[in-house]
Amino acid sequence: MTDFRDRWRLVPAGLKMACLAVAYLVAHVLLDWISFIHEVSPLNVTPWNPPSGLIMGMSLVFGLQAAPLVWLGLMASDLVVRGLPVALWATMPANAVVAAGYGLAGWLLRERLGLDPGLPRLRDIVLLLAGGAATAMIVGGGYIAIHTLIGLFAWSDALDALLRYWVGEIIGIAVLTPLVLIGLRGPAFRVSWAGVAEVGVHGLLIAVTLWLDFGPLASAQYEHFYLLFLPAVAIAVRHGLPGAALASVITQAGLIVAVQATGVETARMTHFQLLMLTLAVTALLLGAVVSERRRVEAWIRERQSDLAGAARLTEAGEMAAALAHELNQPLSAAMSYARAARKIARLEEASPRLSEVLDKTVAQTERADRVIRSLRDFVRKGRSERALLPVAGLVADCLTLAAPLLTRHSVSIAAEVAPGLPPLRGDAVQLQQVILNLVRNAAEAMVDPDPRNRRVVVFARLAAESEAVVIGVRDSGPGLAGVVERNLFAPFVTTKATGMGLGLSIARTLVEGHGGSLTGRRLPHGETVFEFTIPVHGTAAGEAAG
Repeated sequence: MTDFRDRWRLVPAGLKMACLAVAYLVAHVLLDWISFIHEVSPLNVTPWNPPSGLIMGMSLVFGLQAAPLVWLGLMASDLVVRGLPVALWATMPANAVVAAGYGLAGWLLRERLGLDPGLPRLRDIVLLLAGGAATAMIVGGGYIAIHTLIGLFAWSDALDALLRYWVGEIIGIAVLTPLVLIGLRGPAFRVSWAGVAEVGVHGLLIAVTLWLDFGPLASAQYEHFYLLFLPAVAIAVRHGLPGAALASVITQAGLIVAVQATGVETARMTHFQLLMLTLAVTALLLGAVVSERRRVEAWIRERQSDLAGAARLTEAGEMAAALAHELNQPLSAAMSYARAARKIARLEEASPRLSEVLDKTVAQTERADRVIRSLRDFVRKGRSERALLPVAGLVADCLTLAAPLLTRHSVSIAAEVAPGLPPLRGDAVQLQQVILNLVRNAAEAMVDPDPRNRRVVVFARLAAESEAVVIGVRDSGPGLAGVVERNLFAPFVTTKATGMGLGLSIARTLVEGHGGSLTGRRLPHGETVFEFTIPVHGTAAGEAAG
């Protein structure tokens, strides 16, 4: 598989498009031939129309550029499968309306409404289903109107024909379009023996359910159809949207085979159409929710990893700065003594070897002093990635990232963000680290056994001078200990058994690197609040910090 993909990347773009066009035409005709059952004259409309799902998928990916290819597919199906039920001079413009309508709808959904063809969000699935339903109704209206104008059937029958056409189209879109879009973006499943066995088990469950509905135990009401939801839901929960899309296709294929094998009358097709549509929509929405949740969880893990890495680097930098500060004075004294010794040796005409050793000692101490000063300047003036950050989004991300920690400590959290705050320019990871450090300190300081009294509030408001935003954390804990309050931001001062006492010192360094300041105080009722200011984007301070 990997070798094939590597070779496919080397194929010229023109040849790729030609292969895609041929594959589309073959798939369109084949799908129309497979689903050409229970057709209703005079247009030979069928209960299920899988080609519409293929058309919608191509239109979402290529927009109006797909319209000529779609038109060719429709014409080929009418000629090869449907036996050209209407004269060619009427079929050509009618199919042109369908191709242009779907192409325009695909462009509007993608470019104007923001539908991502990769379907990464629940919003994209909802847009696809709603947009597909609207498109099928509008396109179907034009298609039926053309054939009504040429006298194919009376205007009184047009609405019934439109409804039959629309239901078949929307089922095709709901069932097949997600699988087409997922397939076009790349492999969605890893092929393995375990995966093949799992697909086989799910397929067997679907087959058993269809047998219960259409086999010897079936009744005229087909009341066992609801059992088909069980494997569809199980697959959607297990594999997310790709699994839900595949389950819908397999279920519809099995349903078509069962209907044909048992000779279900055409009058009952509307019943099965609505059931199939309900099943497909339910599976897709559930699969989209599962996929989106997994994507958010992966994003949280990635961000937590980034924050952990940034915290380790910052702690190392803060420790290096503290060590540089502590070593600077004894090193300066050692350098002064070495220079004095060298001067005395020269005055007393000591041996050349002693003078040489003292010269090397002075040179090495001066070099060590330069290294320490350079390290201290780098820690204090190091650069970071700055960007415009909405305050509400920054706070919301922090609440999401802090959720596992707060759950472990049985602490509730809330946000109080003033509306209309201007954006900040800063490093998102560093500012999130500051807020999360304050939230972690607040959560770990809680001692009240009653969870109702263990609360943390993250707030944001505009500063009094209106040139900065104040972001802070307020807790319902016991308040600051005396030793901590007197040495609030001093490194290595802590009351935690396993703490290093660098958290607040690091937070202050990061805030000051953004041109702000960090303060903490104890409230009258024993609660604690830490807050820091960050200049808003566009102010002199903000530009200086950036």
